[in-house]
Amino acid sequence: MPEHLSYTQELRVIGQNLDVFGIDGFDLARLGAVYAVESAQLTRKVSAEKGFLSKITQKILGREEPDEEIPTVLHFTAADISSTDTQRRLKRKPSDNPTDRRDLSFVLRVVGDFLDRKNAQQFTISYSKDSIRLYYDQKQEQFTPQTLYDYGIHMYLKRSSRDRPTEVRR
Repeated sequence: MPEHLSYTQELRVIGQNLDVFGIDGFDLARLGAVYAVESAQLTRKVSAEKGFLSKITQKILGREEPDEEIPTVLHFTAADISSTDTQRRLKRKPSDNPTDRRDLSFVLRVVGDFLDRKNAQQFTISYSKDSIRLYYDQKQEQFTPQTLYDYGIHMYLKRSSRDRPTEVRR
């Protein structure tokens, strides 16, 4: 059975997976223990089915039927996320430095920390380069990349001070 991760951890892993697509916007929803991500940029091309007559017509007229783009919804289960987190944790180097604010894993990690603090149950995140809209437990929040970055810096500073041993004063 996979270990239960916080939203901070789960969303960081999802962000790492989404970073490779280089997408500018998406909607992410938590549905029970599954996350679903949909974006117009996450499409797969499906060639129109070409029968015998269609192929002949294409050769004679020189027209090609266009490929159709179908939106793809990515799903992330708790088991997938936990497994990926464990693999990446073994490779990760300890760092006290926050990453670039455009890094999707950083952005989603910060949103996850916010959701953890709010004890959210179900939520949806609408992400674009200019704003992040968050809907959770019948509430709505909107963040700019700068406000999320500032929140993330604060999150890292709290974590850094927590990790350091306290000095005993005499």
